[in-house]
Amino acid sequence: MTEIAGDPQGPPRRRAGTILGRLTAAVREQNWFAVGLEVVIVIVGVVIGFQVNAWGNERSARIQERELLRGLRAELAANIDLLDRVADEHRQSIRQSRRVLAWTGPEPPDVPSAVLDTLLVDLISEIPAYHPAMGEVDAMLGAGQLGLVRDDSLRAMLATWPNVLARLRAVEDEMRADVLDRFFPYVLDRTPLVTADRQVGFIEADRPSRFPQRYDVLLSDVAFENHAENRWVMAEAILEEGEPVRALLIRMVDRIDEELGSSGAPP
Repeated sequence: MTEIAGDPQGPPRRRAGTILGRLTAAVREQNWFAVGLEVVIVIVGVVIGFQVNAWGNERSARIQERELLRGLRAELAANIDLLDRVADEHRQSIRQSRRVLAWTGPEPPDVPSAVLDTLLVDLISEIPAYHPAMGEVDAMLGAGQLGLVRDDSLRAMLATWPNVLARLRAVEDEMRADVLDRFFPYVLDRTPLVTADRQVGFIEADRPSRFPQRYDVLLSDVAFENHAENRWVMAEAILEEGEPVRALLIRMVDRIDEELGSSGAPP
């Protein structure tokens, strides 16, 4: 029986289709040029991959930064408007305090009770306070997103914003404590406040109080003059402390506008 001769060329070789296969084949054949070329191809591929990934991460970070800046700008702009309204309320209280102080003295003028009563109620119960929105800033600082902001000066301002605000709040707290703990009890010990009682509906319209409103005694008391004057002085101190707060808010808004305007659309 005749035997079939085997294939003299042996089994077919596998094609080196992958980089690793080609590199193995080149090393076996000692084709060092091919080896070097394959290594270069691998390195270039890795570098390009890193660059593409970095570009994607940078683009995502810039999109996220713009979203943060837009939300932050809206919050800061609203805080400027709120600060201006609170400042107007303090200026109003200063005008009221000065009006009352003009009537104090050993022989005070005959002031209509309704007028002085209304002014006193405003001075001892209407205590303006600045409570700005802090959601965007707190979220940014709490989530560690401050690093997304590329502008160094803006990051520095955002970091100092809570401290600047804390100084204003400290002066506000001082005035609130002075009014509620000293001025308010002083007035209540000496005269009925008909306007306040009517506002809360605790009295009858035809008989507001059984006690007389002796504002001449109040206006001739130096302690009352000091309380009214201190109310004015502390409001002035709050306005003064509010100036750096407003200036910082405006600088941050302007800087954000520059960032949003200069960066344009994300790449």
